[in-house]
Amino acid sequence: MGIAEITPGISGATIAGIFNVYRDFVKVLTAFNKSIFFDFQSFLRKLNFMFLGPLLIGMALAIYSSTFFITYLIDNNLTLFKIFLSIVMLFAVIKNCFFDQELSESTPYLKSFCVGTLIAIAIAISVFNFNFNFVLLIMLAGFLAFSAFILPGISGSLVLVLLGVYDEIIFQIKKLDLVSLAPFLFGMLIAFLIVPKVIDRNFDLNQIKTRVFFSGLIFGSLPAVWLHLV
Repeated sequence: MGIAEITPGISGATIAGIFNVYRDFVKVLTAFNKSIFFDFQSFLRKLNFMFLGPLLIGMALAIYSSTFFITYLIDNNLTLFKIFLSIVMLFAVIKNCFFDQELSESTPYLKSFCVGTLIAIAIAISVFNFNFNFVLLIMLAGFLAFSAFILPGISGSLVLVLLGVYDEIIFQIKKLDLVSLAPFLFGMLIAFLIVPKVIDRNFDLNQIKTRVFFSGLIFGSLPAVWLHLV
């Protein structure tokens, strides 16, 4: 998940779905709410350290180390890299729609798949032209990046590419410049406290419909891999 999240084109949540840990991951994130202050023991029970601890450690190590490797691949083997990302994303769509439940169960939600596809395509062909010298816009980039991270299909790194701040964020991660990254991380924190609850609520209402919608997001993100990874 860490490698995927630093890679423009594929979402860490897509990888979580392939390994069947996406719902558990979102559930753990929803534990971060006001119960931290009023019912700390309940918060600790929901946190599931045996799951979250190894996952976060692996992601943190992967994010830092892969910043160097991904840069090398993009500079030296871009076409093969795009093909690999496309195959992984197509596999995720097939798994979500054909393997996780019967095709007959997915078919009624074809409209949700199409809506997800159109949203992702619209994001892929969008052109943002913001001046990210402003702290508030860097916070916005962090919010959008984490929101994309938690949604299967839309890559948080690809959002940063679209916004024009990917290279700068990668540079700051390589330097471990936490001061410069602070506004970006704060924006991520805001999304962290809001987005997982919305996703978890939709899963509770209709798990198959949500999964098919996310598959549409993944499928619709394929053009972005080929348009924006240059």
